[in-house]
Amino acid sequence: MQATDYALAVTDSFALPDACTRIKELLEDPSSTASDIAEVVSLDPSLSSKLLKLANSALYNLSTEISTISRAVNVIGGKALYSLVMTETARSAFKHFENNAIDLERFWQQSVFAGLIAKQLAQETGQKDAERFFLLGLLHNFGELAVANRSPELASQCQDVAADILPWDWQQQQLGFTYAECSGQILMLWNLPSTLFTPIANQHNLDLSLQQTDVAIVYLAVRLALMTIFKDQYSYARLINADILRNLKLTEAELENAMLSARVEAYKILVVMNPELFVIP
Repeated sequence: MQATDYALAVTDSFALPDACTRIKELLEDPSSTASDIAEVVSLDPSLSSKLLKLANSALYNLSTEISTISRAVNVIGGKALYSLVMTETARSAFKHFENNAIDLERFWQQSVFAGLIAKQLAQETGQKDAERFFLLGLLHNFGELAVANRSPELASQCQDVAADILPWDWQQQQLGFTYAECSGQILMLWNLPSTLFTPIANQHNLDLSLQQTDVAIVYLAVRLALMTIFKDQYSYARLINADILRNLKLTEAELENAMLSARVEAYKILVVMNPELFVIP
């Protein structure tokens, strides 16, 4: 099977909620208002409650409680609210496809670490839509679940990567493509914006990372998340390209701070996104 085959299987099995499509349309319509967006979200009580929970989580760390959808739109903004909708959609999709072929705790940690690190690096580099970068990190490895769902033995083999080879190189050897490519294909088939699927699909493309800030941030976040989880297996020198840091005007100390902040915040986010797997002691 090719990356496209796995992506098609995912999109055939799990459709985006209507709210995702409608909110995207409203955001692209200059005549729409925050009230229009809030009205769409409010039509789904389950989504509304989950969005409020996410809006009040450590992900946004707002100083006042958000108690209504309309206030969430006004305070957070339409684009950030769309990221929240997509985050909840990602959580539902992850749950839909997760299985025992891979280490689910590692998968969730890797996804959330990458999201939190990407968001912080976006803030450090002055990006206006930092919430989008959390989503980019969160979805960067979705292709792993797609493969695990359809070809569990292959996913298990890809997970058992040797120390002398990088995970995406091992995926290429075992599958003929990387999870990054499959993840990008899924988002593209869902008709999501290219600002989501392009950085994810190219997260291992060094040349493009040196040219595009979005791709560079995801490139770094994915590698820092890997270092956070596998502390003794992957070194800084092996994973991090110095030219990318120079282009983004980031220091090694800022990367270390992003990793530390992610470790501090990750458990709170994991409990919100997958309470069955991460039970509060």
